[in-house]
Amino acid sequence: MSILPRGQKCVIVGGCPENIGLIVEVICRIGPHSGREDAYWIRTVSGRSFHQLWIGKELQRGASSEAITDRHKLRPLVDPKDAVSDAGTTEIKTKEIEVQN
Repeated sequence: MSILPRGQKCVIVGGCPENIGLIVEVICRIGPHSGREDAYWIRTVSGRSFHQLWIGKELQRGASSEAITDRHKLRPLVDPKDAVSDAGTTEIKTKEIEVQN
């Protein structure tokens, strides 16, 4: 998976069910950490605490707005401006192919 830069906004897609769908921001990439292959330090964009958070071996509610998680549980959000330009590029390429045929 690609490396997420500092400040990248992401949606949580795995882990504690009550946290799935939360929008978070990457504070930094930690890399291998406590049995995790590729860990990231993240925080909620809203500043509100995570609904569920493992602290040691205990599942706690509302303990922190920051956490360490695995990369595979994060999906980067795309800037709408980027999505529009990508769609336009695809459309242009499609028209070029049609013209060539």
